[in-house]
Amino acid sequence: MNELLEELESVLIESGNPILNNMDEDLHYKTKELIVEYFNNCDFNCLPELLDLYLWKTGCSHELLFNYRKTVESDSFTKLTTFGNYASYITATSLYINNLHSNVFYPKCCDNMLPFIFYGNFEYPIFLDMNPQSDTYKSLCLFCPPVTKSDKPVMMYDSLENWLKTVILCYKQKIYHIDERGALITNADAEYILSKEMNPKSPYWKIYV
Repeated sequence: MNELLEELESVLIESGNPILNNMDEDLHYKTKELIVEYFNNCDFNCLPELLDLYLWKTGCSHELLFNYRKTVESDSFTKLTTFGNYASYITATSLYINNLHSNVFYPKCCDNMLPFIFYGNFEYPIFLDMNPQSDTYKSLCLFCPPVTKSDKPVMMYDSLENWLKTVILCYKQKIYHIDERGALITNADAEYILSKEMNPKSPYWKIYV
């Protein structure tokens, strides 16, 4: 996992993506003990690969997850991937706990799933399945009924590692590149093809490719 994170950092530096300087929101709380404690508060065992990720970069701020301007300039929003940025561990676990008893943000089908990646709103995150009893355990699943036509999260990346490998290849193959404004520019068709190849268990890409 750490080799993947080193490779991701390398491609972000090479591409000149400014997101790299904005992915450590909880920098002053970056200890193994604190991260594990926050997940324990959710009754989750923190996955080793997730712990490695948060010890590398603790995730993005509320502003980079939710508060970008939805205008013609929104393509300049600082992003790690087409689908947005991953939340700081404090934000992700807090959202989970707030939703747990009221389902104010997400329905019951999203219980035992960590809201993980966001692109501008609360409603349609990519979740990380934290339930060891689930068929999609450790996978990343999109909850977005208007897109997936499903009232349940749909598996999008086979695992956290597969997500990272997919993102790294998107940068290496210039499917992602950064323009002069620092905006992430993507080739959607190429990304769908690559993502389908890299995540053969995930039905999401079969919808589009």
